[in-house]
Amino acid sequence: KRTFQAKWDDKMITFGGEGQEEYINGWGKLIFAKRETMLTYLDNGTLKLEVHLRTYKKAEPDSFVPSNSFCDNMLKGFNNEEMSDVTFEVGGEVESAANRRKRAKTTPTTFHAGHLILKLNAPSLADMCKPGDEAAVPINGVEPEVFKMLLYFCYGGKVSEDELEANAKAIIEAADRFGIVNLKLQAEAVLTKQTEVTVDNMLDNLLYANSKNLALFQEKIMDFAAENGDKIVGNVSFSSVPSELISDILTAVARGKMSEGDAS
Repeated sequence: KRTFQAKWDDKMITFGGEGQEEYINGWGKLIFAKRETMLTYLDNGTLKLEVHLRTYKKAEPDSFVPSNSFCDNMLKGFNNEEMSDVTFEVGGEVESAANRRKRAKTTPTTFHAGHLILKLNAPSLADMCKPGDEAAVPINGVEPEVFKMLLYFCYGGKVSEDELEANAKAIIEAADRFGIVNLKLQAEAVLTKQTEVTVDNMLDNLLYANSKNLALFQEKIMDFAAENGDKIVGNVSFSSVPSELISDILTAVARGKMSEGDAS
């Protein structure tokens, strides 16, 4: 442990020593060292300080104050038939194969919900039904497990990171379809994080991001274009790309070249 001395009121005070209480006031210890003294303690040009703080305030015992139980109570009504006034049947038919019109019938999964909850959190889904409708509303093109996540989110529940990672695009599709904006943004953030953009998949990802209005995902793709302009030009066909996107790509590539020029 290092100590050093400094002059204070015609006295020599040892830094790190005992008996310095008389030099304490509301601002701390009024002890200063000379510059030339401090320079001898530099470590590769850096003065390292170890600071110890303590408080003399006595901790007050925490009193029990219950939190707002609204969210917990809302979840009690999730998929509760007695508390619901609308019904959905999800998964009644699925595509038998890609790009085929023929569909295979499956047993639908029934979900119950409150119309007011949907109106506040999934307005497009609420528009598909009316309170008290006797007939269940058919929902096709959405897996029951994904629809369950959406409905759970509408009731204040949280969709886990693992579920978002495993179903990012399916959740984005359904959330965009039913107007569940915040869940769509959460899924987009996960999709953006987990997707590795390459020259081969850049265009498909860009078209998808543009079709679903995924600004964050599209920004990542444009950053890739800016950093890999030389690999993209001449190797990627833009014949099916809207003109406004081509303009954005060219702008990104030009921005990347300007950054390289500045760096060199």
